[in-house]
Amino acid sequence: MTARTELRTERLHLRPFRPDDVADALEYRNDAEFVRFLPHVPHPFTRADAKRFVALNMCEDWQQSPIFAVVLDGKLIGTVNLEVDRSSRTAMLGYAIGRQWWGRGLATEAARAAMAWAVEVFHLERIWASADARHTKSQRVLEKLGMQREAVRAGDHVGRDGNQVDEVVYGLNLTH
Repeated sequence: MTARTELRTERLHLRPFRPDDVADALEYRNDAEFVRFLPHVPHPFTRADAKRFVALNMCEDWQQSPIFAVVLDGKLIGTVNLEVDRSSRTAMLGYAIGRQWWGRGLATEAARAAMAWAVEVFHLERIWASADARHTKSQRVLEKLGMQREAVRAGDHVGRDGNQVDEVVYGLNLTH
């Protein structure tokens, strides 16, 4: 059984979500630029949305969907999560950091720590992720994590503006 876990990096504390994360979640997620490439996140992001978001993340099954609250100097600034497929020993990586903290390497630092933990705990052979093709900063994070661009899914989903969006898929094979 995979226990809820806390990780520490040079600057960050990665931990399970707590009820007192609502105000910080509301603050960083209620930002039009933050949600620009995240059509599944409501905007405006209300206090009720923040409560639902925190509650959902508190009850995620860490056997399959571990999700870490990314904390900097005691403040929730984002998330890093994995969707683990134990049968294929693969996981999909996701991350989101509030705009106020962009450009400081924090997404890379958080994702790297979560990936290392997941590889050890779940004995992963592959980690993959995808990003909106227009979101070059997110693609750069994936490249810094050692992932290789593998495919473009044309018209993968409908974006916030109602138009079809291409999604870029990256992967990292962990076996030789």
